Amino acid sequence: MSIAVPVETVEHNLENLLGRLHLGETLTLVGSEGNPLAILVSLKPTPSRVETAPDWEARWDALAHRVSQAWRSEKSATEVLAEMRR
Repeated sequence: MSIAVPVETVEHNLENLLGRLHLGETLTLVGSEGNPLAILVSLKPTPSRVETAPDWEARWDALAHRVSQAWRSEKSATEVLAEMRR
């Protein structure tokens, strides 16, 4: 994401604007006439999110439960899939 922002906006919201940027993304400061005045590049590392196996399995189980609760067909999902593959 790279965004261009008027200098007046940055004067009041710099911390918020910088917080939205990820590593390598830029914030271009634009003057009142629309000319670029400066470019800020984020050096903030992006936090890595590692899913553990139990978390992943729990999410899939929750999804399976929601799908089974919402299932409206008289046929099972396996039967529908088998028909689609014919």
